[in-house]
Amino acid sequence: MFPENTDMTRLLFQALAGLMLLAGATIDLYLCARVQTRRLVPALRARTKLTQCPFTFFHANLVLFATLLFAVPAFFQNPTSGTPKESALILSPLLYAFMGIVVATLCVTYSNTSLNQVFLSPSCTTRKALGKGLFYGLAVIPPVVLLSMAITTATETLGYEPRLQEVFDWLNDGSLTLGTRMFMMAAAVVIAPVVEELLFRGILFTAVLKSRPFFPAALLVGLYFALVHFHALSFLPLLALSIAFSAGYAATGSVLTPIAMHALFNLTSVFFYLADR
Repeated sequence: MFPENTDMTRLLFQALAGLMLLAGATIDLYLCARVQTRRLVPALRARTKLTQCPFTFFHANLVLFATLLFAVPAFFQNPTSGTPKESALILSPLLYAFMGIVVATLCVTYSNTSLNQVFLSPSCTTRKALGKGLFYGLAVIPPVVLLSMAITTATETLGYEPRLQEVFDWLNDGSLTLGTRMFMMAAAVVIAPVVEELLFRGILFTAVLKSRPFFPAALLVGLYFALVHFHALSFLPLLALSIAFSAGYAATGSVLTPIAMHALFNLTSVFFYLADR
């Protein structure tokens, strides 16, 4: 983030990342204890409500087309071509957000319904949906981080050098201005979670859920979610995250829950990146 990170700056971000892991591990232990003593029975209470969403195969194909439109060009990009221009790094997330809003609006309009009816739940307030998203999001962080560390260790043991996702390589480019880097991190924490959860969970997952039980539907959407990121080392962690996001959505019926989970995880990733600078 900064041309020269001081030891104090790194220590600050290490502490923030550590607090996220500690909070998540505490929640995981609490949930395990509650489940073991049968004081808590995991349930996807809003699953039936999600199956009643009006989204169909047509809407799912629209999401597939739109997301592939953005993902495929990145797959064919030459990795040695260097960092894109700063204007491209700023415009790309904005265009992605615009595309997501257009697709979501088209799907809602075509279904003769409203955003509130399909993406929110009358039985789960905004505050409750966001609160559960933060709670579930913290719980997901430790196991996914452990999975990522295991994959990285296995890759190094096999003699391969693990590579970060492309966006972190771009952030490491010292030629970028501070404003551009901050925008890129803000886009990862705000724009990406909102757009991707509306498309992948709000539309695609609910469309698939109409014809399949929860886990097969979450697995199918998760596989696609992980594939379009085109990063081999992140495939299993992204798959696990996607299934967790779908479970959060099915638990509350509000897309605000997976958005909060997604944003919290991306924020933690940014903390880890800054702590390692």
